[in-house]
Amino acid sequence: MNKVIQKAAKVNHSKLCTSLLKWYDKEARKLPWRIPPELTKKGIKNDPYKIWISEIMLQQTGVKTVQTYYINFIKKWPKIQNLNEADENDVLKEWSGLGYYRRALNLKKCAEIICENYNGKFPNNENELLNLPGIGSYTAAAIISIAFDKPAIVIDGNIQRITSRLYEIKEDLKKSKSKIYEKLEKIISKERPGDFAQALMDLGSTICKPVNPKCNSCPLLKYCLAHKNNTYKFIPLKTKKLNKVIKKGYLYIGITTEEKIILIKRPKKGLLSGTICPPSSDWKQNEFPTPKPPFKGDWKILNESIFHSFTHFDLELKIMISKINEYPNDVYLEPLNSSILKSLPTVMKKGVALVIDNHII
Repeated sequence: MNKVIQKAAKVNHSKLCTSLLKWYDKEARKLPWRIPPELTKKGIKNDPYKIWISEIMLQQTGVKTVQTYYINFIKKWPKIQNLNEADENDVLKEWSGLGYYRRALNLKKCAEIICENYNGKFPNNENELLNLPGIGSYTAAAIISIAFDKPAIVIDGNIQRITSRLYEIKEDLKKSKSKIYEKLEKIISKERPGDFAQALMDLGSTICKPVNPKCNSCPLLKYCLAHKNNTYKFIPLKTKKLNKVIKKGYLYIGITTEEKIILIKRPKKGLLSGTICPPSSDWKQNEFPTPKPPFKGDWKILNESIFHSFTHFDLELKIMISKINEYPNDVYLEPLNSSILKSLPTVMKKGVALVIDNHII
């Protein structure tokens, strides 16, 4: 970096912050959990409970998908006290389709702790938030910044990308986190920290996109070193993803004489933790395990498999189906029709839908 660029980057921190907030005042996204900037500037603060729910949902899930889930969730449990009193299975059903079900289990645990230890009010201290289940450094900083309007360094994927381009940080994201943190410390708004964090999120979502960013519409264009040096297409640098492994298994669709599907509650550890769904075999890498149906019956394997992609592996499940006369008392029985699909994890939904759609009963 030459001396001229160094000087420009140094003297423009405050102006950069001002430009970003002016843009946000006009272009802020309307989101159901968010207080708009015209109100936050008057001192009206976001609800920590609503910010917490939205941020947990937004982990690994896009805004468009989350909005509908969030609205339904808040209608059902508008306050943290309502969530604390909710049945765990109901929470998991409401979460169905969002994936990463441990997030929902942690919501329940966290609600219980806050109601019992904090009288139903979120602590406004990052260290205390970090001790709560399911709240990591990003979520804690987001709650502190957005809900309590206190300065905190919020770093998500959008903010990493923007900061890397602004300062032309030519390092892999995994190695540049400390540099990104240092840069954000210099430009963060002390007067409007919550709006500042959300402005960066919105900028990354709508303007500074990973591919084909809309640079000419960016309020920070004149400060962006990657744009000035025409390196923005290559920043941030990311480690190449390894090819996913393939796992295989069986999904067991047991149907009672009353035409009800037999469901079980999965363990609270591992994928799909705590969800209620049809039993399955272990998922074995590159080959199918020996099928071991959980109930006695005349089990048959369907010709068609289902496929699902998780973060670290792809899954193929063969469907086994049978009428069942005897089953344990601790199973769950639900009518085998399209209404059951709403409460199942996506991968299980695919298997049950295949059975229903093909009238295999």
